[in-house]
Amino acid sequence: MIIAQIADTHLVADSAVDPMFQARTEDLRACIADINGLDPPPDVVIHTGDVTQNGQAEEFAHAGSLLAALQAPLYVTPGNRDGREGMMQAFADEGYVSSDCSFIHYAVEDHPIRLIAVDSLSDDDAKGDFCHHRLAALDATLSEAPDRPTALFMHHPPFDVPAAPDPFAYQRREAVADLAALISRHRQMVRIFTGHMHRPWMAMVGGVAASTVPSVAVDKRYGHYAPRMAEQPVYQVHRLVAAWGFASETRLVGFGADSRCSVP
Repeated sequence: MIIAQIADTHLVADSAVDPMFQARTEDLRACIADINGLDPPPDVVIHTGDVTQNGQAEEFAHAGSLLAALQAPLYVTPGNRDGREGMMQAFADEGYVSSDCSFIHYAVEDHPIRLIAVDSLSDDDAKGDFCHHRLAALDATLSEAPDRPTALFMHHPPFDVPAAPDPFAYQRREAVADLAALISRHRQMVRIFTGHMHRPWMAMVGGVAASTVPSVAVDKRYGHYAPRMAEQPVYQVHRLVAAWGFASETRLVGFGADSRCSVP
């Protein structure tokens, strides 16, 4: 199984005239073209949040027109910039995001690894949080298939990123501790994919490897890159290795055979 992961595109409506916002559109277009050219192709593409800059309907419409070019199925989870309601409305026709729930939570069942979208948004802050209802929903979804290898994808990383200006992405340490305890009880868990930090990082959560992906929007990206790579958009590709799980790479768009670099 191959998963292409993008995050933090921070798109503004197509009518925006600011060159920075126009560049974000081109960054995503370049990533999509590169993803479509992968051989073998990915089984799925996941977007781990902050699809938009302001969560506005016209921004989601612009994002949708770009993301429609993906040849692999796309699955999304909300970032703090997106908000739940806007994402629910924008992706309602895809069939996996329900507007009947107060948060975004669903499972993708069609692949060797089961994928579960986790809503990590808080109600009043850009940082993440998990309420009792979301943790209970995740526990129930994991309990439905205890023997199926499973990966989670969410926006906020449930671990510290020491290199970041604000290393901890959640309002409460207790929320992350509760998630880690839940994960440790479900032995089928194999990986956690996140965004938000705009840089690559890896850690362990409840005994499971967890990672962040750099932002697709180059102007929002953090971390150190060689000068010739500084203006190139990046995304990650995760390839399932039967013996030990996912092998991940950060892929720099536009460098052909030289496009791979290690994660983190």
